[in-house]
Amino acid sequence: MPLTFDLSPEKLATYTGTNPRPQDFDQFWDKALAELDALDPRVQITPAGFQTPFAECSHLWFHGVGSARVHAKLLRPRHAEEPHPAVLMFHGYSGRSPDWSEMLGYVALGYTVAALDCRGQAGLSDDSTVVSGWNLTGHIVRGLDDAPEKLYYRQVFLDTALLARIVMGMDDVDENRVGATGA
Repeated sequence: MPLTFDLSPEKLATYTGTNPRPQDFDQFWDKALAELDALDPRVQITPAGFQTPFAECSHLWFHGVGSARVHAKLLRPRHAEEPHPAVLMFHGYSGRSPDWSEMLGYVALGYTVAALDCRGQAGLSDDSTVVSGWNLTGHIVRGLDDAPEKLYYRQVFLDTALLARIVMGMDDVDENRVGATGA
C-alpha cells in the first residue's frame, strides 16, 4: 500500500502545526533561564546503599525553581579516564528513574550517569508548587488555570536543564560529551 499524506512534501517541510508559536515564547524561556541562573541549587551528593566495585552510586539532590528538592541517581565509574562522558536519563510520565542495576552498563563503559526523578511523580523528588485549578488525571495539566510560571512542565524542563548544568560542571565529566536519553 503506498504512503499517502495530506500535504505535499514542500508544505510538510514548513508545516508548524495547528497551534501557533506564542509571540512571547522566547521571552518566556529567557525569563525562566534567568530565574535558573539566579538560583542556588544547594547540590548535595550522598552515598547510596547500592554500590559495586566499579561504580560509585550516590543520591544527588538539588533545589530547583519554586524551592522544590529534586533527586537524581548519580553513578560514576571508579576507575574512568578523566574527563569522561556522561549520560543524563529522564523517565516517562508517571514514572521514576531506573533501578541502579539498569544503569551499570553505561558506568562499565566509563560514563557518569545521572537519572532524574521528575518532581511529584513516583521517585524521590518533591513537588512543592501550589496552583489554582485542577489536576484531573495528574500533573500533566497542573498549572493550566494559574500563572504560566507554575506550569508543571516548565518546572520539569528547568530541572532537566539544571541537572545538565550540574553534571557538565563536574570536574571528572567532559562537558562536550554529554548525551541524554529518556521516554
